[in-house]
Amino acid sequence: MIPITSRVTALASALFVFGALAACNKKDDTTLTDTTSLGTTTATVALDTTPIRVSDIQVGKGVGSDKKVADQTTSFGVRDTMYVAVITDGAAKDAKLTTKWTYNDKQVVKESTQTISPTGGTTATEFHIDKKSAWPKGKYKVEVMLNGMSAGTKDLEVK
Repeated sequence: MIPITSRVTALASALFVFGALAACNKKDDTTLTDTTSLGTTTATVALDTTPIRVSDIQVGKGVGSDKKVADQTTSFGVRDTMYVAVITDGAAKDAKLTTKWTYNDKQVVKESTQTISPTGGTTATEFHIDKKSAWPKGKYKVEVMLNGMSAGTKDLEVK
């Protein structure tokens, strides 16, 4: 029979390795094995600790159920709702995505922030602006920021 302190030490060592891998920001499949007098227990834990990044900014007149823009366009009518889908890859806890919409490079139309905590892979986050009356014709821009840092812009036009 294996003493309880040996099992605790083995488990602590396995958790240390697990934590060290997470701290290295590497994607890895880690297998933990606990062997006791009662048998062997094996658990495989998939880690995605790739830091979050914006991989795409999609703009259009609508989003699907997956929160992505199917028909991308930068040209809008005076009564259209303008959508942006921010596509991120990686993992983060409480990451802040912000969109800042401007008209003629000066006037801020709207700024909004969403907090996301993706656990890895690809995530889509949707933002949009609309107006009860007609949009003024002209040049618009949407800037996407991740945790306060610019992740890219898209130029739009209302015709």
